[in-house]
Amino acid sequence: MRIDKYRLYAIATVAGLIILTALIWWFTRPEPEKKPVPQEPAKEWYVLFSVENQKATAYTNHAGNVLSSSGKPYFFGAVAVHPRYPVNAGGDPLQPIIPYNTVLYLKKPLLINGESFSTLQVIDTGDVNYRLYPDSPYWIDVYHGSGDYWSIFNSRQFGIKDIDYYWVEKWK
Repeated sequence: MRIDKYRLYAIATVAGLIILTALIWWFTRPEPEKKPVPQEPAKEWYVLFSVENQKATAYTNHAGNVLSSSGKPYFFGAVAVHPRYPVNAGGDPLQPIIPYNTVLYLKKPLLINGESFSTLQVIDTGDVNYRLYPDSPYWIDVYHGSGDYWSIFNSRQFGIKDIDYYWVEKWK
């Protein structure tokens, strides 16, 4: 059986057009709509710090001193802590050993000016050279008021206590 050359050209042309059409379709076909893949939120880690037998003292402040070293106003339930490093060893008095605004959870509540507190908040630094209680690195100084008669009286009555407490910090 003999195929003439025109039919052969026609078959080749049709085959070429089919292949060309398939290629054009393949490269210009619409992409399916891409939906955003849900991202798993980044995990945050926290560290629980716990200390025992640390000294707690009381302090008052002058009525004119309205801001602590953190820039926050003083309030009952606020505490001062040591700086991270003693100032006489090159430390910065504005870098507390426990970060500002950290909540301290007391194992036993403290009585401050007649009110019971089971949590305290770090807003200030004190004892910048660690002269007071060098054996108590997590010493806290509890704010007792603006220096009026009863604040001073209550802070003297508070005295020096050994306390246990803990706090939580975000892992860095």
